[in-house]
Formats: sequence, structure tokens, C-alpha cells
Amino acid sequence: MNGSASAQVWVTLAGSLAVVALILIGLGVMLGIAKPADAFRRIAAIVVLVILAMVIPPVLANAWSAMSLLQRLGIAALALVIWQWRRPRRRSRKTRSD
Repeated sequence: MNGSASAQVWVTLAGSLAVVALILIGLGVMLGIAKPADAFRRIAAIVVLVILAMVIPPVLANAWSAMSLLQRLGIAALALVIWQWRRPRRRSRKTRSD
């Protein structure tokens, strides 16, 4: 699958999920489960998330393909260090000397 086909699949998936979310919000307003003011904020949040979901992956893919191999290795090493740093550390047992 080439880049443009995967981008098309991603846009279609994001659009479909947004339509389902908007339908559920509309049903919630019609049934009185959600308040119209809350529904408006949720619709705005969904629209923003869909726009971000459609814009960010191509930008990241373009930036990644424009990098040299050394830059890619540096980012991978940085991600590995951050991942290792975020893992919980084991605490050593404290030995009591009586």
C-alpha cells in the first residue's frame, strides 16, 4: 500500500467515525440525554479532532521522508531513551541491620 492510498484510507476512516459521533450526539439531543449547549461543544471538539487527524499524519510523513538517515536514527534513539525513562523503576529492598 503506497502513501496516498493509506492517507485516503485514514481520511475515510476519520470521516466515518466523525459521522457516527455526530449521529450519536444528534440522537442524544433528540432524546433529551444531552443538552444542546453540551452538544455544540462536543460537535466542535469532533470537528477539530477530525481536522487534526487528517492534517497531522501527512505532515509527519512528509517530515520523516525529508530527514536524513542520521536524523532518523537520532529521533529513534531519543524515543528509546524517553521510553526507558518513563518506565517505572524497581525499588530495591532495604535491608535492615539489627
